[in-house]
Amino acid sequence: MHISVLLRRAGLLLLPLACSTPQLGPSPIAASAGYAEAVALVTSRQARDDSVVATDYRSILMTHGQRAPRVFLLLHGFTDAPPQFKAVGERLFDGGANVYIPRLPHHAERQAPIRALARVSAAELARFGDSVVAESRGLGDTIVIVGLSAGGTIAAHVVQTNPEVGRVVLIAPAIAAALVSDSLERELVELAQRLPDIRHTNAPVDSTHPDFVQGFTTRGLAELLQLGAEVRDDAQRYPPRVKSVTFLLNEQDHTVSEEASLDLAQRWFDRGAIVAAFRFPGSLKLPHNVMEEQPKRGGKTAVVYPVVEALALGNEPPSTVRKLDQPCGGFRCALRRWFSSKKL
Repeated sequence: MHISVLLRRAGLLLLPLACSTPQLGPSPIAASAGYAEAVALVTSRQARDDSVVATDYRSILMTHGQRAPRVFLLLHGFTDAPPQFKAVGERLFDGGANVYIPRLPHHAERQAPIRALARVSAAELARFGDSVVAESRGLGDTIVIVGLSAGGTIAAHVVQTNPEVGRVVLIAPAIAAALVSDSLERELVELAQRLPDIRHTNAPVDSTHPDFVQGFTTRGLAELLQLGAEVRDDAQRYPPRVKSVTFLLNEQDHTVSEEASLDLAQRWFDRGAIVAAFRFPGSLKLPHNVMEEQPKRGGKTAVVYPVVEALALGNEPPSTVRKLDQPCGGFRCALRRWFSSKKL
């Protein structure tokens, strides 16, 4: 079910009650002193994970026993868990990098996973992004972040707040929902945050496999989209702190808004970042979660993983993706963007 449909169900009849949402500011976290302290911080996070998550769903750390030239910080998607990036992480680790895949707040919990996700907040997701960057500082000389969906939204926040990050790759980031205008989405998000949470589970919960939660929470989704809106607003006012950003989009994705991602890419480009955008063609019929491993759910790892790995490494990706001509500069581009803005 589309995010936009869920939010409509949460509050379409109560739109007159909508009010403005306070802006999020940066939430700086003190840097870790070095490799040993960084490992200790991650170990502490893993211990907290173990108290609430199923076996094998804690935050993942792969290290070579010392600080590496690069550390890859991989951020999984909404309702998923760190194993979503484990295979790609292992490939990057084999190349000599340290790899850190933290568990997003309230994800993969053994008990009532949908209810747990309803407790997440936009501010908490932003603080989480800053904190895992701080933990990564001691793990590698250069920090590279790859985030999918919700992880992409958190990574987008990091672009605005953490100048020590070298490069960020945003995969189908949940910057905004598909199929609704900016103004309607923001009204619906505000309502979903204020109204009682609407939760639904499509299948019996398997507490041993919390990485594929078949259900939704309107409040959790609203908080995630609020963070996306805050990032776009900040990008309109302030230059990005990370100067190298790549978007990986999916033509078949009807869950998140490609237009919002390209608009964000343009704002960062206009304010001095080096930004590129690539897109998987619709002919591949990939799901929103392009990292999906199961073929019965549309997963095509043989196609997706090499692309993600190449972009993480800063290399030219395979020809299975097409580079878009956005963002761009000049009069013609400005005119095209003006017409496009009327559709958002």
